Amino acid sequence: MPVPLIVIGCIILLIAAFLAIRINVVVSYKDSLCVYARVLFIKIPIYPQKEKKKKKEKKEKKPPDKAVEKKEDEKEEKDEKKVSPVKILWQMRESILRLIEKFLGYLHFKFIRLKITVGCEDAAKTAIAYGLTTQSVAYLIEILNNISNVDISKHSEIYVKSDFISQKSSFDGKIVLYIRILPVLKVAFGAIKEFFKGKLPDYHLNSPKCSTGHME
Repeated sequence: MPVPLIVIGCIILLIAAFLAIRINVVVSYKDSLCVYARVLFIKIPIYPQKEKKKKKEKKEKKPPDKAVEKKEDEKEEKDEKKVSPVKILWQMRESILRLIEKFLGYLHFKFIRLKITVGCEDAAKTAIAYGLTTQSVAYLIEILNNISNVDISKHSEIYVKSDFISQKSSFDGKIVLYIRILPVLKVAFGAIKEFFKGKLPDYHLNSPKCSTGHME
């Protein structure tokens, strides 16, 4: 086989391997909440984060009153020229919702464990709380499965049980949210494509100074 074909084949395999990489976000709770991301062998803590040492704040010298007034005037002029981000997001709401829906369609929820023990002051309250919790868990999984993909394997530990003796409730859960690189790029390119095609409203054309793209 010619060397160029081998090189091209290797490049294609590397690209395919990269696009198949899975981005994982692990959410677990037992005694405390722990959230971290994992890509291949790299673990990135999200919560809780290590406390950073606070640097001593330097005291800023107060400028003269005239300088302060000038800066405030310049700031007001800049704020007038700027378009509100809330307004931009509101105009883009339909496209944003479409992109979120598409993203959720690629996202997977993998239940590793969801162990809930329900215990209240008396037996009647425990029975009611147990029924409500069981229904809530079933509804949650069904809703997630309707908007996204839910993975539950035979090794997953999912149960709700009642405790009439100790009268204490406990929760132990671990869920992995994962998505591959390829769908992320699809959604990102879709957002860029919609923006440049003009599907997203052009907010600067809606300003009172502009109507058809030129000054009145």
